[in-house]
Amino acid sequence: MERNINLEIANDVIQQGDCEKDEFIIDDDKKAEWALRKIAEERAEAQRYVNVCKSMILDYEEKIRKEEEKLSKKTSYLEFKLQQYFQSVEHKSTKTQKTYKLPSGTLRLKNQQAEFKRDEEKIINWLKENKLLNFIKVKEKPDWVELKRKIKVSGDRAVSEDGQIIDGIEVIEKPPVFEVEI
Repeated sequence: MERNINLEIANDVIQQGDCEKDEFIIDDDKKAEWALRKIAEERAEAQRYVNVCKSMILDYEEKIRKEEEKLSKKTSYLEFKLQQYFQSVEHKSTKTQKTYKLPSGTLRLKNQQAEFKRDEEKIINWLKENKLLNFIKVKEKPDWVELKRKIKVSGDRAVSEDGQIIDGIEVIEKPPVFEVEI
């Protein structure tokens, strides 16, 4: 195999993490091909590493799930017995909860807020029928998809078809993005 000193220097520079030096220049297809292969190798190695980490995360999440399940099995019986005991003793009551204090902890029965399953359309119809319009919100919002089709860019301004500057839109130009597809 033909020895290419420029490619060896480039490899050394990349391994040292010092890519600011101008010792390596891609000035022909062979060097460009080498660079593409090097990028592909680095991406593959990084992806392998990421996959191993993700696999470990899944393993740990499974261990956590099993430990939480084991904890629940070990304590649910005692919690049930404490709830039965709570029912049999005189406890302090407030509007939102009932409590019974012990030296090692507190037994608490909390009142839950009701949950509402709503059908927005039926509620709106009912409010309209009962003339309760003050309970209906109307939200104005620009139709951005349609508006965007009609505007033109002039510097950092958005301009309508008839040349008026549209207030409330700031145009932020973005530079082109260079990609290497492998």
